[in-house]
Order: sequence, then structure tokens, then C-alpha cells
Amino acid sequence: MKRKQNGIRLSREDKIVNAVSVLIALFVLIVTVYPIYYCVIYAFSDGMAAQAKHIYFWPIQFTLSNFQAVFDDDLLVNSLVISVLRTAVSVVTSVLFTAFTAYGLTRKELKGQKIYSMIAMFTMYFGGGVIPTYLLYQKMGLLNTFAVYFVPGLLSVYNMLLFMAFFRDLPESLVESAKLDGAGVLTIFVRIVVPLSKPIFATISLFVGVGAWNDWYAAAYYINDQKLMPMSTILMRLVSAANAAEKAMEAATASGANVHISGPTSTSIQYATMLVSIVPVMCVYPFVQKYFVKGIMVGAVKA
Repeated sequence: MKRKQNGIRLSREDKIVNAVSVLIALFVLIVTVYPIYYCVIYAFSDGMAAQAKHIYFWPIQFTLSNFQAVFDDDLLVNSLVISVLRTAVSVVTSVLFTAFTAYGLTRKELKGQKIYSMIAMFTMYFGGGVIPTYLLYQKMGLLNTFAVYFVPGLLSVYNMLLFMAFFRDLPESLVESAKLDGAGVLTIFVRIVVPLSKPIFATISLFVGVGAWNDWYAAAYYINDQKLMPMSTILMRLVSAANAAEKAMEAATASGANVHISGPTSTSIQYATMLVSIVPVMCVYPFVQKYFVKGIMVGAVKA
């Protein structure tokens, strides 16, 4: 490379590599961001324009009627409340229970430590299937109850391994010093281990929170009461209804019928609901991002 007094002069090959890198980065950015942007402009467009598929870059006939339809629907509002409660309870219970278990398995004084760890890891390779799981939940009395959302997920072996990897990296001298001062196991965990483990707690909390927020599977299989259904399940039903309405519209148009749609449609309400459902996660992530990166790197290297 040729050097100048005020910096480094790029060669032709360097400029080509930089240009290709910028083009690839722009392509990845567009592919990643445009679906979210399309969801935004679709949600703020009139239902007729959305159904006609004329939206590309800007909302057509800007309106808030789609969001009004979302919040006017008692079922959707109730599902939003259920999703928030489910996510909060799942994060608190799963993170604490998994952290307690992981900390216990990292203590050398625990007899049978390796056996317990192997039994836990064995469960990662096999699953009972839908029918045995349904029958198990039925025997436990979890069907059609709010408890089915968080009780089965109290312990995640994968998250437990991440916790164990982080806990093993903590200085053992701190624990020994606390024991000499008369601190018990619970005191050591709450006052020493937890404050030093904020990155991994934030990482696991984000994993559990996003998983609980997006999960529609549990309600679809184990819940019959619509008042207990989260927004993700309602959104799946809206997607199915939107697809059916779109096919019906295409069939009517193909037959020469003059179809006129005004106001919110199932498709536009679907996109408005999607936008409402992703906003909470987008608001929370920036606050835990720095902890998330550190926590996941520790888990990836040491777990």
C-alpha cells in the first residue's frame, strides 16, 4: 500500500473490497428491515389499498382505523394483557428456578453432581411428543389454566448450562469468604452471585421473555378458553382469516365481480396487530443489549 502523510491511500483492490462489503451490508440491511417497514406501512394504510396490494414504500390513504379496530376488539385487548402477564410470570419463575438449579449443580459439595447434570442433559435429546405431553398436562391439571404457560418451562436445560458456565467463572474466594462470615447458601446466592451475574440474567431473561411472548403453540393445543389466549395465538388466527379472505377476494375478482372494500380488513388488522406485538420487545431490547452480548459470549465459549 502507498502511504500519504495524512493517512493511508487505498489501493484499487481495497476499494473494490470495500465497495462489495458495503453492497452486501446494504442488501442484508434491506432484507432485514424491509419486512418490518412493510408491516408498518401496511398497518397505517386503508384496508382497501392493502387488499389491492398497491403498497410498496409509503402508506396509501393513511389511517389509524386499523389500530382502532385492534384496541376496540375486547378479545385482542384481553390477549395483549394475557401476553404481558404470561411473559412477566414466565421470566421471573423460569429464570429464578433455572438459576437456583444451575447454582446448586456448580457446587462441589453437592453429592452426585455429575449424575444430576447428565440426567438433565439427557432430556435435551428426546421429547415425548404432543399426545404424551397433552396427557401429562391433563393429569397435572394444567389444561385450560394460566399455569400451563409457565409451569412446564420452569427449568430449561439449555439456559441452565449457560448459567452454570457463568457461575463457574465467578471467584470461589468470594463464596468462601462469605461462608467464613456465617452467610448461608441463600444469602450467598442473593447477595453475591446474583449481583455479579447481571449479564447472564439479562440474557436468559431476554431468551425466556421473547419465547413466551411469541409462543402460540401452548394456547393452540392446551387452552380452550379464549379469555386465556395470548396475542400470538390470536394473531395466528388472524393470519389464517386474512389468507382465506385474500383467496376469496382473488376468486371474486377473477369471476368478474365488482368487489369494493372500505375500512379495516382482516389483512390490515393482522399487520396492525403484528406491529403492536413487536413494539414491546423492541422497546426492551436496547436496555439489555450490553448484558445480552456479554452473557451469550460467555455461554458460547464455556458452556
